[in-house]
Amino acid sequence: MEDCVETVRRSRENWFDDTFVAAWLVDQQDRTVERLRQFAIIRSLIPRSTHEPFRYLNIGAGDGWLDELLLSRFTSAAATLVDGSALMVDRARARLASYGGRVHVVQTNLASPEWGEPVGEDFDLAVSTIAIHNLREAARIRTLYAEVFRTLAPKALFLNLDYARPVSPVLAPLSRWAHADPEHPFLTHASGGGGSAGTVEEQLVWLREAGFAPVDCLWKEFQVALFGGAKGALRVPDAR
Repeated sequence: MEDCVETVRRSRENWFDDTFVAAWLVDQQDRTVERLRQFAIIRSLIPRSTHEPFRYLNIGAGDGWLDELLLSRFTSAAATLVDGSALMVDRARARLASYGGRVHVVQTNLASPEWGEPVGEDFDLAVSTIAIHNLREAARIRTLYAEVFRTLAPKALFLNLDYARPVSPVLAPLSRWAHADPEHPFLTHASGGGGSAGTVEEQLVWLREAGFAPVDCLWKEFQVALFGGAKGALRVPDAR
């Protein structure tokens, strides 16, 4: 597992380097519309009423942008955020300071199997957005899914928005071609996810191996997909 930790630290995208992280956050300002649309999809899939208390875990939470949207919608929810970047953790704590005790932010390295020790268990929901692919190695992502499964309560849901490797390299250039169409500007970027370790189909297999059932891909646009699974019979309210 030490090899995986070193792989993450030495990758081109060094999330332990504050200079890189600060530059990445500036770059995300150009993707505001894209990310807000993706966050809205995640928010709409959470099977809870707006005033219902529940606990959720955000894996690779970054600066807490998604959590600000979720905590404002779900007014009795409590969030635990984990991220490996000290700068991200500081930004998240500052962004979410007004939510007080509803928020717990933890700096921990997802490349290590010990990442969950300070986090706890029995979460009703786990989410992750454009984060887990940074682990690079398929074997580590597979074991992480099993670790996430263990943090969840029965009937919980895991939603993972992330890059997925194209099934066919022959068809992969089609996304760049489509994005070049001036009459149909796409919101989702044509490139990204250089460290994607699996196709959507492979990711679903890994989720099943971890114990999730059922599993499915709930949304996909080019290389970005939202997939996940439930820990047993999913609890969905009759009405919002």
